[in-house]
Amino acid sequence: MTKNNIPQKGSKQWVKNEKLINKHPGLRAARDIQQGFKPGSGLSTGVNDAEYKAGYDKIEWNKDKPKPKFKVRINGVLQDNDET
Repeated sequence: MTKNNIPQKGSKQWVKNEKLINKHPGLRAARDIQQGFKPGSGLSTGVNDAEYKAGYDKIEWNKDKPKPKFKVRINGVLQDNDET
């Protein structure tokens, strides 16, 4: 492929090529090598060191919120949440 045949980034052909490359692991590895990355490097979540694990315990995952009350109408009749 010559330099003149390479589609510009963001063009329809470039987007089509990227979708095709992202579906095939072999093509992804070839692109990574060409761009200077290790093949199959992909995404990394980082290292699991002691500092990471200590910070992980400080995450507040859920908040205790009261259940929201919704007005439910069935055939135009307002239903109470307590009846269910």
